[in-house]
Amino acid sequence: MADEYRIETVRTGYRTWTARNDRGAEVRIAAADDADAQPSFTPVELLLAAMGGCGGLVIDRTARAVDHDGLRIVVEGASGPEDDGRIGRIRVSYEFELPDTNPRAADVFARGVRLTHEKYCTVSRTVEHGAEVEALLPDGTTGFRAG
Repeated sequence: MADEYRIETVRTGYRTWTARNDRGAEVRIAAADDADAQPSFTPVELLLAAMGGCGGLVIDRTARAVDHDGLRIVVEGASGPEDDGRIGRIRVSYEFELPDTNPRAADVFARGVRLTHEKYCTVSRTVEHGAEVEALLPDGTTGFRAG
């Protein structure tokens, strides 16, 4: 069975939105330069947070033989004029001290990171490989399609 995802994003004010999932979680979205809408995430920050969170969940499963309670995942994105409104470069840094008590820790953790990006993290794999995107208008017609 294929996985399906659904998020509802609702306008809550001028340049402020709230995204909700079916389990009741919410996140506030707004422009970074709108002081009245803070604290909030920008859409790009949410994309980077999703990559870090997805990577962390995969590491929890694939590298469970290594104690990684202190793991911190930092995701940085950058774009330049040549990137035409996209993030041109993303760096994901997995930061923590490998335990001395497990001689295989470095290999196990490296395998977990590799599997995150090669196989299991839906978010990073979608960013890395792209996805078909279809935008539907209120009358049900397609307003945009790519991929």
